[in-house]
Amino acid sequence: MVIAHINGKLLTWARNRAGLQVESLAKGSVTVEKLAAWEKGLEKPSQTQAIALAEKLGVSYAMLFMPEVPPPDNPNIPDLRTISGQQLTNPSLAFRNVLNDTVIRQEWIRDERIEQGALPLDYVGRFSTADDPKTVAADMRHVLQLESADRAECLGFDAFLRHLVNRAESVGALVMRSAIVGHDTHRKLDVKEFRGFAISDAFAPVIFINDEDAKAAQVFTLAHELAHIWIGADGVSDRRPNQKEDSLNAIELFCDKVAAELLVPETEFNTVWRPGPVMSSARSAATHFRVSTLVALRRAKDLGRIQFDTFIEAVDAEYARFREIDRKKRDKQKKKEKTGGNFWASFEIRNSAALNNAVVDAIKNQRTTFTEASALLGVTIGSTLRYLRRVGAE
Repeated sequence: MVIAHINGKLLTWARNRAGLQVESLAKGSVTVEKLAAWEKGLEKPSQTQAIALAEKLGVSYAMLFMPEVPPPDNPNIPDLRTISGQQLTNPSLAFRNVLNDTVIRQEWIRDERIEQGALPLDYVGRFSTADDPKTVAADMRHVLQLESADRAECLGFDAFLRHLVNRAESVGALVMRSAIVGHDTHRKLDVKEFRGFAISDAFAPVIFINDEDAKAAQVFTLAHELAHIWIGADGVSDRRPNQKEDSLNAIELFCDKVAAELLVPETEFNTVWRPGPVMSSARSAATHFRVSTLVALRRAKDLGRIQFDTFIEAVDAEYARFREIDRKKRDKQKKKEKTGGNFWASFEIRNSAALNNAVVDAIKNQRTTFTEASALLGVTIGSTLRYLRRVGAE
């Protein structure tokens, strides 16, 4: 057996960086006790064991032999902050991977659009936090062409979410929604870490929504991230719909106000909301605006229609209810996948339909290779060919 004389501190660093506990790495002969001994430098793993650990931790085998722990490599998003307004530290490996994949795709489609003669999107960074949130929301509604009639045609908040995604992509934004890293169903994203993020760019603004969050909360997250694009500010949102504390981050507060006004205009809300049982009023408003009761309750709280304690109690119960509904849907979907379910059902949602269409067009017109295309789509070359056949572009 070849012994790997790794640096135990590097093993600890890599594990913490990946957001993993010792217990989650233990398997078979590699016990918790052995892992602890390796990290303390009291024992050394075999070469085979060390290589397997490096793969699980998302680092190269060679890194485990470095004499010193690397400096922090937090993602370079200026507004990467938590609810308290503090800089987010030690983001998980899953978040890093998703962010890295998103940036690579954004850079590719940005270059693709520029080469095809696209002009900068004039709504990106059009406003700042010094502007009136109502003015920003009105401009967003105009650019996205969100008319009351369109909203009325949506059967509920699920349909309105899809409609809002389609409108955002129709004006040049890319919207990706996923609960996992890439297409790996074994690597789930943690909704406690982030609910969405936005990366502003004049040619290819990108929004990523954590689909692990309750679908009912995603409409507001999407509107919030769109507000980030309109003020040209990158950012990550980790705010719960039932968050008790206000953010200390001025940008987050501003984007919340814009999102609320975009989805539920104050003037219209005042004509819709009727005094009476809170949940009855919330359900009525939610139905009218095609948002969830979470958004309706939040708007009622912000506009002084319900007390804060009433809001917290009601929104806690509703969020738990929506999470349970989503859990049952996911369990049902898993059963379908085990019996040969359709992988492509969520493919465009995860990647962004706009990105998929751009990649397909680039392949058809020989502006990219199958190798690059498969990397951008996050699948094998064989799967890329199957996708081309599905969309009639082979």
